[in-house]
Amino acid sequence: MRLAVMLTPFAFAVLTACSHLETASPLGVDLSGVWQLDPRRSDVPPPPPRPHESDDASIGGEGGPRFGGPAPLLPMVSATRMTIAQDRDSMGIDYPNQPYRDVKWGEQKRGLYVIDAGWDRDRLIVQTKSQPMTVRETYSLSDDGNTLTLLIDLSAKRGDHHLTRVFTRVTDSSQLPH
Repeated sequence: MRLAVMLTPFAFAVLTACSHLETASPLGVDLSGVWQLDPRRSDVPPPPPRPHESDDASIGGEGGPRFGGPAPLLPMVSATRMTIAQDRDSMGIDYPNQPYRDVKWGEQKRGLYVIDAGWDRDRLIVQTKSQPMTVRETYSLSDDGNTLTLLIDLSAKRGDHHLTRVFTRVTDSSQLPH
């Protein structure tokens, strides 16, 4: 009996750690649209690192990968506008003055990054891991579908940061990008 009690928390921890994201978009959840940042409801992003501050980004540990140049671009952290196109298997995000971003559901390896994207009920989770940083994005829609909340968790050697970015759907055609 005592053994069963000890194994139960262990089994729960293993099962929780092994949970994986769904690769099928839930019915009724569509992030597609043009989204404008609501600065009153959003956290202010941290300033980008100065060139001499990115030395942590060049250290991958003993024998680990080395990054030259600036820290990786994180357009979701500073974007004030984004256009999302979502289909059954993926989504594309167009940020002004940034490279187009394509996110496919499931696990992908892209260069030095491993991206795991999928659904936890009606929330989209995109987790990007690299040495020395992990970025977890959680996208969720309001019940009326007009507010998109993006939670961003950054974990790096210099510490962890949590940001909340709130976007509203642009429905006025005069505000759409030309």
